[in-house]
Amino acid sequence: MDNFLRRLKYYGIGFGIGLVFVIVLFRQKGCSWTPGNRVKSAILERIVFTDSLDEAFLSQHKITPKILREFIENGTISFMKSKRDGNEKRYHFHGILGSKSLDCIIAFREKSAVVDIDFLHDDVKNYVRLKGNARPFLYKEKNWFSGKWADYNFAEFSKSDAPEKFTKAFLKNGVMVSAASTYDNVKPNTFLKVISLDAKGGTIEYCVNTAWFQEKMEIMEIKLCKPE
Repeated sequence: MDNFLRRLKYYGIGFGIGLVFVIVLFRQKGCSWTPGNRVKSAILERIVFTDSLDEAFLSQHKITPKILREFIENGTISFMKSKRDGNEKRYHFHGILGSKSLDCIIAFREKSAVVDIDFLHDDVKNYVRLKGNARPFLYKEKNWFSGKWADYNFAEFSKSDAPEKFTKAFLKNGVMVSAASTYDNVKPNTFLKVISLDAKGGTIEYCVNTAWFQEKMEIMEIKLCKPE
């Protein structure tokens, strides 16, 4: 019995040392079940939007979506410096973005498709939300929209191909209107503008009201935008 307890103790010590190596030395990269990697996976299931200020930063430092994805995947989250309560969580990230060491804030909403990054601040108290029209910058290649397409009479979209075509148009020429969106609320509504081509090669602008539903944005209302 004593030998068994001794071996069990040694096993526990070895397991603990191995766990420390994985979590500490590999800095959240070795285990998909660590809190940090769960947060990263959740962020990358959403859409990272960028406004004009973000785009100026990304352009200046020559940051592509691939580079930004690697920053999120390989970065370190400081939970002590993060805001983890409420629907809108703000995570303090540290990592290498391109060739630059960067500390920033990534805002994530459990009930919204919208993720945004404040590249200029590393304190959650100073976080600045998206402003103006924000475009999708980092996202998974999939059909992001669901809705009752048969309810809308648009020649450009049939019921069968609407999700695919509308997603393609949104990712290429769509924006989120930040001032009209409530994407951090308990029941968020995200207001989008999507530009598509008509049969004659002209452009059509759609105004779309969406709600985050599971892993897609559910279209609540879609109509042609009125000329400004």
